[in-house]
Amino acid sequence: MSSTTIEQKLEQLYAALAEMRVTEKLASMRPARVDSGGRFAATLDFTKIEKPATAANRVSTLVSNIASLKDHLHAWCRKNGKPETGDQLINSDRDVAIIHDLWNLDKHAELNRPSRSGLSPRLQPAHTTLEFKVTTSEETPLITIPVFGGPIQAHGDANVRITATVVDKDGNSLGDLEPICLRAVAAWQAEFVKAGIKIVPSPEQQKEYTRLSALLQAIGIRHRPELPSGATSLLMKVMDGNVLVEVYDRMGKKIGDIPDAKTSSALRDALQQTFQSAISPDHDGVIAII
Repeated sequence: MSSTTIEQKLEQLYAALAEMRVTEKLASMRPARVDSGGRFAATLDFTKIEKPATAANRVSTLVSNIASLKDHLHAWCRKNGKPETGDQLINSDRDVAIIHDLWNLDKHAELNRPSRSGLSPRLQPAHTTLEFKVTTSEETPLITIPVFGGPIQAHGDANVRITATVVDKDGNSLGDLEPICLRAVAAWQAEFVKAGIKIVPSPEQQKEYTRLSALLQAIGIRHRPELPSGATSLLMKVMDGNVLVEVYDRMGKKIGDIPDAKTSSALRDALQQTFQSAISPDHDGVIAII
């Protein structure tokens, strides 16, 4: 198997991720009118923009594309005389393991082997939802609903996406599927790079990295006085919802971590509120020059 085949598989994966976005279907939505006592109300149910079967199929395709990366990596490693590390990644990364369990469940209707994540995860029914992202753009993310008719429209980084909640064997939430998928994809891509495979990020990943980097840069510049002396770049990671930033000087030497005991509440809140739900396209984090 060649790296070209892996690239093709990644293109399929990116296409499956893109198909989770169904913003274009907003235009076909119509409010439901409810009359009562001479008054009326108009309601909009954004969870029903996409048909349940279509949403379920897209979720299944996405999970399958991610989980099958292990076999593609192993085939490449065998051909190139490299150690097969896919199973090690599954055993060490919760998000990757959850996706592998969901794939096994989808194929066999039940887990036919011990849960790789130890959580025996399953999916709640997929549906559509509104998404608004923090952005550096001048265009505010919003949804416009014309009072006197006309199509509903999304502006800025406002989207309608297919979503599904992942729960464990006891029904406890493990998070939304797409963030788990994005983290798993980043982990697989990092594993490809370690094996020696050249990976080109998708346009969507490059755009998201640029967006996150710009937000980090703006925070770093605004709060520069409280950063370690000589700071020229920041590396941001999100670990279990906690935002951690490493500070580097112009020689690439790490000179500090934030937040620390001296970090102001303003900087701490800015980092947490901006990035706590962010998914970096790069498994190693997001870099910003300040």
